[in-house]
Amino acid sequence: MLKGTLPPRNISYKRLFKNKTSLSILVFSLLFVMFSIYLITHNISYKNSIASNHGSDNTSIDENHVGSENELEKDPSNIEQNTIQNERSFNNSNLITDNRGVPVLYYHSVKEPAENEVTITPENLRMQLEYIKNQGYITLTLDELKNYLLNNSPIPEKSIVITFDDGYMDNYYNAFPILKNLNMVATIFCITSDLDGSYYLSKEAIKEMSDYGIDIESHTVSHPKLNQLPYDKQLSELKESKETLESITGKKVEAVAYPFGDFNDDSVIAAKNSGYTLAFTTRRGLSDRDDNILKLDRIYISSKYDMNTFKEVLAQTKK
Repeated sequence: MLKGTLPPRNISYKRLFKNKTSLSILVFSLLFVMFSIYLITHNISYKNSIASNHGSDNTSIDENHVGSENELEKDPSNIEQNTIQNERSFNNSNLITDNRGVPVLYYHSVKEPAENEVTITPENLRMQLEYIKNQGYITLTLDELKNYLLNNSPIPEKSIVITFDDGYMDNYYNAFPILKNLNMVATIFCITSDLDGSYYLSKEAIKEMSDYGIDIESHTVSHPKLNQLPYDKQLSELKESKETLESITGKKVEAVAYPFGDFNDDSVIAAKNSGYTLAFTTRRGLSDRDDNILKLDRIYISSKYDMNTFKEVLAQTKK
């Protein structure tokens, strides 16, 4: 190249192009970093907002949609997870230790519509349980009942036990939310032959209710008429059901309700040898210390009862 001559134009353009490209890359990088910081900050705020709203939604669902089987059956975890107090106090109640007895009510299926006498609608169940609560009754666990019967432990003057026989899946969908809403405890006597949730309770539902504070107890494996079986078959029905439920809940199963209320002397012996400390019949009356602890009375609640009949039944004394 001769002195004093200009460099070829294409060299100048290439340098200029390289400088512009570098500047563009730098600007784009800065913009990308700023945008990333914005997204991270915005995402954290959004998650906090969702968590706050979700907490509010749980309360709304629990209060306004209690007992909605269609909403809950798709995902049982939709029922809010909480636990009734493990150690309950009766400090605000008038306590008794004398042998007045305790009404032990028993229901079966809870769903809409009420197809037969042993199926009560969620609405009617709620009305009955609300009446019980408004009358000042306190629901007992079976441990509390047992300690009252065997050890003279004090219980509220107006004590009551709520039980459900068979262990239908609708007990989880429709009865459990009502009990939670009213802060009541109850007992479910479960048939254990088919715990898949299609008809009887699923293992997951049993575990969840047990963890909450619902007593999960035995109603045998296949719901036979025990008094028509030999002793060894009765023992098998009672032991296997007990072991199955204990493996699910991780708790001792100490009570059984005899299917159909049918039992004989072998049934009582088999129940005792299986490790049960309480057993319930369908014989009408209050559970008190006059009963054999493995032949306790209960009070059947028919779906045909209107509220007046229910009140009369509840007011009955042991005959």
